[in-house]
Amino acid sequence: MTIGTTRFFGNNSELFSKLNTELQSLQTQAGTGKAELKLANNIQDISKLSAAEEKKSETNQLLSNSQRAQTDLEVMDVAFERLQNLLVRLQELAVESANDTLTPDERERFVIEASMIKSELINVANQKDNFDNSLFGGVSGTEKPFEQDAKGKVSYSGSSLAKEIQVTPGLAVRQNFSGLEVFQKVNGLDGDFSVFEVVDDLIESLKIDLNSGKSSNLFASSQSSTIKFPNTGPQAHISFTIEAGEKTINLSQDIFGNDFSALASSINNQTLETGLTATYSGDNELVLTGNINELTISNFVYTGDAVGDPSIKVINPGDGTTTENIAEKDLQSEIIRSKISDAFEHFSTKRSEVSAAARRAQSAEVSAQDILIVLEEDISEIKDADLATILTQLEFLMTQKDAAQATFTRVTSKSLFDFLS
Repeated sequence: MTIGTTRFFGNNSELFSKLNTELQSLQTQAGTGKAELKLANNIQDISKLSAAEEKKSETNQLLSNSQRAQTDLEVMDVAFERLQNLLVRLQELAVESANDTLTPDERERFVIEASMIKSELINVANQKDNFDNSLFGGVSGTEKPFEQDAKGKVSYSGSSLAKEIQVTPGLAVRQNFSGLEVFQKVNGLDGDFSVFEVVDDLIESLKIDLNSGKSSNLFASSQSSTIKFPNTGPQAHISFTIEAGEKTINLSQDIFGNDFSALASSINNQTLETGLTATYSGDNELVLTGNINELTISNFVYTGDAVGDPSIKVINPGDGTTTENIAEKDLQSEIIRSKISDAFEHFSTKRSEVSAAARRAQSAEVSAQDILIVLEEDISEIKDADLATILTQLEFLMTQKDAAQATFTRVTSKSLFDFLS
């Protein structure tokens, strides 16, 4: 009969189980090279590891964002390059067509090419990136932010806010632009204008014969001249500048139902200063007379819907034919060329913004990669096992287990008679 109790065997069983578990853990750590972190013993390391892993996940997302931003901005840069090239050609057309000797066929060829340029501008304005997102729709997600109606007018239905993406914890860069700021709000000398309207102005200017933004001297051969205004319909607003000798007057008048008597009165109210008088003769015509040697009209602006291509006509009193057309101010060749130059500079500025954003995204990518290297080192330092310490503990536990087993065997092998003899 051996010496022992149920509790004695239970205690030894728990001891051997504990030793085996610890030995197995140490052997696993020695085999994988990774430390086994336990909440009871390594709470500080576990806390550091959790923070490092969280930071790593955030940095990986920012790295991905910066790479995505660079890809989007590369596509955007190519789009702006194309826009600039189109405006260069448009400027060439404006210069080449500013010629009073052009035949109707030549004008028509210029109109066709200008119309093609407008279509290309709209195509670029509706272009998408590699992820099927609009380059110039802002945050709206609109399929086609720019639409052209039956009359050729281009409207914008996208957002006024641009998309941005976070590339560092404190920095976001743009992914696209609002078409409103790129195409519809180009800053010029007379305020903001639309790129598409400039092309329309060039096309309209080519459709008008005998076109000029400023008249010749209307009193060159006589101190009287008849001018005819466009139809106003129920209401329109007309403004223009008269240079009478050394005096300049700016006229701005609402016209109702083609009644230009109020405009004639406005001119006559300044007769003492200008020496010029006006008589309304009906049929939208004013007869200008005065004891002055020089009279010119310029800066004509028409606001109304009654006619498509308004102009002030200079009438030959002998046969009633038109000898000269004074086009709207916006249709003057110099004004159009100036606006095209402004639009080109506008696109250049936006393209510079793209380059700056791309540089920031690239710097953010490099920074994120550096941070990830440091985090990987920190995580590795926490996770990697100390092999020297583990092998020492492993040897100690094996010795302890062997000793416990030997003691247990020795005690359980004796009987009561061994102690009584």
